[in-house]
Amino acid sequence: MQININNFSLDATLSAGQTFSWFKLEGRWIRLVGNPITAKQTDRNTLEADGAGEKEIKRLLGLNDDIQRINKEISKDDFISEAIRKSAGLRVVEDGLWPSTLGFILSIQSNINLIKKRVQTLSKIYGEEVEVNGKKLYTFPRANSISARPDLTAEARLGFRSKFVIAAAKHFSETNINEEIEDEELVKHLLSIHGVGPKVLDCVMLYGLHRLSYFPMDVWIERALKEKYSNMVGGLKSYRAINEKMREYFGEFAGYAQLYIYDSFRKKTS
Repeated sequence: MQININNFSLDATLSAGQTFSWFKLEGRWIRLVGNPITAKQTDRNTLEADGAGEKEIKRLLGLNDDIQRINKEISKDDFISEAIRKSAGLRVVEDGLWPSTLGFILSIQSNINLIKKRVQTLSKIYGEEVEVNGKKLYTFPRANSISARPDLTAEARLGFRSKFVIAAAKHFSETNINEEIEDEELVKHLLSIHGVGPKVLDCVMLYGLHRLSYFPMDVWIERALKEKYSNMVGGLKSYRAINEKMREYFGEFAGYAQLYIYDSFRKKTS
């Protein structure tokens, strides 16, 4: 199936640290949450995808977003305007509640490459074997599979994150947490999980559920804010106080501002 695209980069979007359920193999991106999905950008205007309908692919990759309107709304200053220009083609994904929760729990005190390796290891331990384009692969680990055999997480060498992964899997397996419940209740669910704090919560809401007003802050964002927005946040101490200030500044699409800032600042300092 071919999907027409405009001002979109599949590689940039799926390499930007916002999803760990997609991985690249022999030039194609693959997602093994549920039915296998594959995607490849063949040129600047065409996306080739299989395993799901066009509506689903567009939802997962943020292709339904009115990017021109979003970019206009968040262009509040020269820095963010330049970040938008440098990171043109990015979209905020919608990775799903469980994949995003697991991924960002694994991100605690880590980096993108290590997170991806841990997800792949957990997939081999807990996932189901499938064949995609002639390759033997493993599906994304289900919460109930981890909850049923928590002892096997030791094989993944997750360190202190192991107890967080087990706690999350147990919560997802034993409660009614799902993507359909109201945001207020969902936030309570997530924050009750051992290992989910404000930063992981914000990542899940933005990148897992596509709630575009959320503004996650990691070390890259904190460095950028200290350098570029010190006049606004310099006197603020807590995560939530700084977070609320930036969400107020950028408005309903603050999540896109966060993604652009993160991407451009990480590239600048890498």
